[in-house]
Amino acid sequence: MPALLIALLLFLQPPLQGQENSEAPESSVQKPQAQIEQINPYQYRIGKILLDQKTREIRFGAGVNMTEGLLEFLIVGTQSNKVHESLFLTDISPFHLNIAMKLLGITESPELFEIVDEDYRPTGKFPEVPQEVRKKARVTILVEWGEGDQKKVVPVSEMIHFINWPDGTQSGLQPNQEVTLNDLKLSSMKNDPWLSTGSYIHEGKLKAEVLQMIAAIYTSQQALLNYPGKGRLNGDVWIPNQKVVPEEGTEVQIIIKPSQP
Repeated sequence: MPALLIALLLFLQPPLQGQENSEAPESSVQKPQAQIEQINPYQYRIGKILLDQKTREIRFGAGVNMTEGLLEFLIVGTQSNKVHESLFLTDISPFHLNIAMKLLGITESPELFEIVDEDYRPTGKFPEVPQEVRKKARVTILVEWGEGDQKKVVPVSEMIHFINWPDGTQSGLQPNQEVTLNDLKLSSMKNDPWLSTGSYIHEGKLKAEVLQMIAAIYTSQQALLNYPGKGRLNGDVWIPNQKVVPEEGTEVQIIIKPSQP
């Protein structure tokens, strides 16, 4: 039996590890059925996700959801309640994506999430994460669309603009004020790696699976992936780059791979 298939089977035996304050015992964790198919010596299909050991890439289909308006998420599921603020929609299982990332050696880092005390009050402290774990938690996310000579592959950072509101204001908008793109001072999202944060288990279920949250721009502990850069705690600074994002409804391939060689 191929080594990766053995690893898949071993991975599926124990339940996912939840947060320390998870309300459900590990033995009660419920998981979607993992549909695993070996395509060739290097490639496996996990549900609707393609895992390629040779290129060290994870691929899955998605669609462009919006070309204007404020963004808080990069990718969510079609049944998520965050559809109205996500750049892409997909019908994959977040649980299957979690498996695929683990099998490529992508770890999870909780470094973005402030520690709270027993009364859930912020402490101002963040988890101490070993540098090696931090490195292995970094991923590159690309978007591919088109055919033949028209095919394009771009980092997601090129598809998202950051609004530079005036200093000292939360959004720079007055009540009922309308603005156009020409009124805004925009810059591209910094092309840094994204962070695998892994979501968590609550009441026996992976929260990312329940809420269909895959990749968050505005920091979300429920999502599998988070943007770790400047502006991650602001919900009114991100919009699609209309010069790069294809028209709404365009089918794309999302590519995720470890940022480490």
